[in-house]
Amino acid sequence: MNPTLLKLTAFLLILAGVASSCNPEEPEIKYTLSPTSLNFDATGGEAEFTVSVESPATVENVESLSTWCQVSTNGISPVAVTVTLAPNTINEVRNTSVVVNMKSGALQATATVEITQEGAEWVLIDGIKWATRNVDMPGKFAATPQDAGMFYQWNRKVGWSNTDPLVNSDGGTTWNNSEGGPTDNTWEKANDPCPAGWRVPTWQELRTLTANSSEWTTINGVNGRTFGSDNDVLFLPAAGYRYFNSTLDHVGMRGFYWSSSSGGFLAAHFLYFNNTSFNFYYYSLRFGFSVRCVAEQ
Repeated sequence: MNPTLLKLTAFLLILAGVASSCNPEEPEIKYTLSPTSLNFDATGGEAEFTVSVESPATVENVESLSTWCQVSTNGISPVAVTVTLAPNTINEVRNTSVVVNMKSGALQATATVEITQEGAEWVLIDGIKWATRNVDMPGKFAATPQDAGMFYQWNRKVGWSNTDPLVNSDGGTTWNNSEGGPTDNTWEKANDPCPAGWRVPTWQELRTLTANSSEWTTINGVNGRTFGSDNDVLFLPAAGYRYFNSTLDHVGMRGFYWSSSSGGFLAAHFLYFNNTSFNFYYYSLRFGFSVRCVAEQ
């Protein structure tokens, strides 16, 4: 063979080898993570996820990024990871991650499981347990302390939408404009929209709440007022209200919260607040106001 051709062939082979060494097929650690997120209520407790890795990879360790979230493993494959959460004593949702570290020779990989815990269900102010969220559908709290929930006419167990179009918790669209009237001086238990173990507060309980520190504030883009101090602070969103003819008004500017106490013939007491002050009044039972519950004794 021509010497020049031999040299050229050898050079091309060397180039091919260099190209191959510069672009090796990248190895990877193959694994399965299930589930990829865990949700807890405010009481905490335990839940589990599993990690399966393809041999020869192994799970080196599992760690939590927050002290209120603890983890333990069974040490075998597939690895079962138990996540244990302490009770959440604040009324805000908290989030963290659990990190799974894997290894195969010089290769390393990480995966994360997202952990979410609901805020505290109640705060204690002057010996009274206040729910941290408004009532939404009858028998159910709103998802977060900032959610408006539904509006209720006094002594009626039907929720109304906090935005238009008007619709109630039964799917109806006809506003109840009748005066009605209480059979006694309090909101009847059969008509109480609070979840089990909770009730509409009395006028006296609402007045006790307002004897504490109060501040107009904005949380996650929602205006409202806080009541209380230190870790026992309650946020009431300024959800507005529905007028006695069902018209929606003052959303984001004022808060109206029913008490269970009658204010006289065809009227009942409620807490009112805006960005500068708060006070108590009594209006027609036909108005649609927010409800914030207290725990039954």
